[in-house]
Amino acid sequence: MTRHLMPGLRPVPLSAYLAGLGLFRVVAEQADPEATARWTAEGMVLATTVPDLAGWLVDEYVPTPVLSPWNEGSGFGAKDKTPKQALDALAAHPSPRLAPMRAALVTATRVGQQSRSLGWTKERTIRQFRNHAPDALLPWIDATVILVGNQSYFPPLLGTGGNDGRLEFSTTFHQRLLEVLPVKPADVARSVAHARDLLTGQQSVPLSRATGGQFDPLSTGGPNSSPFGVADAIVNPWAFVLMVEGALFFASTAVRRHQHQVGRAAIPFTVASTADGTTSGAAGEESRGEIWAPLWERPFSLPEVTQLFADARAAWRGRPARRAVEFYAATRSLGVARGVAAFTRYGLHQRNGLSYVAVPLDRVTVQTRPEVRLVARLEDWVSWVRRDAHTGTVQDTLRRFDTAHLAYVRDDGTLPLVRLLAAVTDLEQAVGRSSRTREKVPVRTPPSAGEFLTVLARASCPELRVAVGIASTATLGSRGEARSMRHLLLPVDPDLRWRDAPLVAGFGLRPLRPVLADVLSWRCRTAPDEQDTTTFRGSPTFRRGIGVPDRDLHAFAVLGQLDEKALDLWLRACLALRWDGVDHEWTDPDEAFIPIPTLGLLHPLATGLAPGRRVDKDVPRWALGPDWAARLAAGHTVAVHTDAARRLRQAGWLAVPAPAQILVDGHALAAALVPRCRHPQRLLTRYFGISTRPDEPTGAPHTPDLIKELS
Repeated sequence: MTRHLMPGLRPVPLSAYLAGLGLFRVVAEQADPEATARWTAEGMVLATTVPDLAGWLVDEYVPTPVLSPWNEGSGFGAKDKTPKQALDALAAHPSPRLAPMRAALVTATRVGQQSRSLGWTKERTIRQFRNHAPDALLPWIDATVILVGNQSYFPPLLGTGGNDGRLEFSTTFHQRLLEVLPVKPADVARSVAHARDLLTGQQSVPLSRATGGQFDPLSTGGPNSSPFGVADAIVNPWAFVLMVEGALFFASTAVRRHQHQVGRAAIPFTVASTADGTTSGAAGEESRGEIWAPLWERPFSLPEVTQLFADARAAWRGRPARRAVEFYAATRSLGVARGVAAFTRYGLHQRNGLSYVAVPLDRVTVQTRPEVRLVARLEDWVSWVRRDAHTGTVQDTLRRFDTAHLAYVRDDGTLPLVRLLAAVTDLEQAVGRSSRTREKVPVRTPPSAGEFLTVLARASCPELRVAVGIASTATLGSRGEARSMRHLLLPVDPDLRWRDAPLVAGFGLRPLRPVLADVLSWRCRTAPDEQDTTTFRGSPTFRRGIGVPDRDLHAFAVLGQLDEKALDLWLRACLALRWDGVDHEWTDPDEAFIPIPTLGLLHPLATGLAPGRRVDKDVPRWALGPDWAARLAAGHTVAVHTDAARRLRQAGWLAVPAPAQILVDGHALAAALVPRCRHPQRLLTRYFGISTRPDEPTGAPHTPDLIKELS
């Protein structure tokens, strides 16, 4: 066995990848059945008993018949003068290696004549040709078209049935064959040089002035392809010949395989195009789809590679991947065949007028990342929206979700997951504002936040802790279902019905703190209706929710201490999840901070302050005044501080008096009371109050002057 490292046959561009597949296929089929191939960073490695691949191609290679009598310009039409000349030259070629081509040409000529004389449709011509074609022609037919009933499907790799606009692939294949299989002995050296240049990635002889089609964008020429304006299209003739041979691995089928359906899902490693923020991700861009070219690092034999493409396994959630985002997810969740190390992702996008080119988009390494499975819990509801996205706003929001969706399954990590969850909340809001879409799309049932929080908590930032505290707050249930923060800020009800407007308006349209101040006002109005055996003198804040460290809530109350954009992103992400039954305790931050006295007095009352050390359900707890939220929002912070100190005195605490002016905004103070504080009495005990109850420890020592002032 000779080990051939071929730097000219790499995964990029697509023409080189397909040429590598084609070389391996013809060598294994015609010369060495034990040959193996694998992909490396330096190029394809082909292990075979053939010592000189370039010489073997020129002397022994037998071309696969490639004929398309259903296409105009393929040599079988009345006006196909130049293509007909190429077919005649192949028929008259003295080489016995073209015997399969000549035999197939007889059938193609007969079917072509019948099609013209009887006026057959394209589908009828293809079906008749396939029924009578020799077996050697079937790989080409199956790689270019799928017939189902009277309908035809065209795999995008070979354009629309073997042509891309005016470029007919079979005719171009015939013309390049005449170059690489010369009749004159003087042209043999040139053919060998072209073959060696292809394998080594060098250029010792001039290339042919011809186009390589969509497979190599750099060689297609055209406007602005040269510093001098327009450059000619150039191609290595052996590259095009072997490229077509390699494309036959992508032969398609119309039957169900592994739940594949007719159409693009039955085409190997081909999915619908996805605009994902790449240079080719413009909205409204014309695209035929995407090709995911598999790469393997261990030696594969021809039967193994043939089976790899025949199965084309790329499954996500038990179904074949039909979009790029699902293919990414398959590569992260053991959804692809064993042995495949990576994929090169190509987009077949329209460029340079109406022409299509294979744009390399990404190299995707196959690796297991269990967190990617979290997105499966978000996709079903979005599929409903995708079917009934009527308005432009919903469609634009859906597009942003698709971008975030693909970014997470491609890169995973905490921040991509946060953006994905935030995009779900944005989509819910967009659907809720569209009456037409609401009629067709059900209310989303959010997944539990438990597993998501495992990934989100890796960030460990104050914005996350505050957002979780806000999103996890919920009532205990009053005359109806318990309401979470989702049911207040989003237009949804606990019984999974859409509302015309959210209970508390303005989320996403107004600054966050005034919106949360309105939430606190709503809570103060509805708290007396809550079903609970505990009694309060006043209105407590929400009774359920994950506690937030006091330092984070004091930072939240002061504008500028938290990243506002990050807080908004985290909160929108947390609102996409269901928090009931989720328990989590944050580690208190070690950083020192300057507490806000008013907030230090209000937090014990927000959660309910017992009048004694022993908690008795029959004894009412002291809570917030019913009108304090509205007064804070109106800017009466000094008066609220005074009332809070008075209420604390009734509960057995001497608290610091209100200053002449409180610089913290009242909306911010009210907003900081919405989430539950993890240690609501700690700052009161340490800094802002002294217990007058004999059974209550005074906490940290106070100076005599402070005690005298408090008394």
